[in-house]
Amino acid sequence: MKYDSLIKNELNKSIKITKYFIEDENSLNLIESAANLMVCTFKSGNKILSCGNGGSHCDAMHFAGELVGRYRKNRLGLPSNSYF
Repeated sequence: MKYDSLIKNELNKSIKITKYFIEDENSLNLIESAANLMVCTFKSGNKILSCGNGGSHCDAMHFAGELVGRYRKNRLGLPSNSYF
């Protein structure tokens, strides 16, 4: 196929970025801090609001959907909304 090298290049970029986050302690700490903040938000009876414009709004809706939906296990939905 004529796009093989382009596709492989993009997938390799994704692998490189993922490896960076796995190996970078600061990145892991930031992700953990964000997760802890979200847990505290829910425990306080509040909800997560996500927003975006254009494609970012699609990401925000997907994120809210993951919180409201069941994600990896059968559970109650978490309070979340998305806005644009």
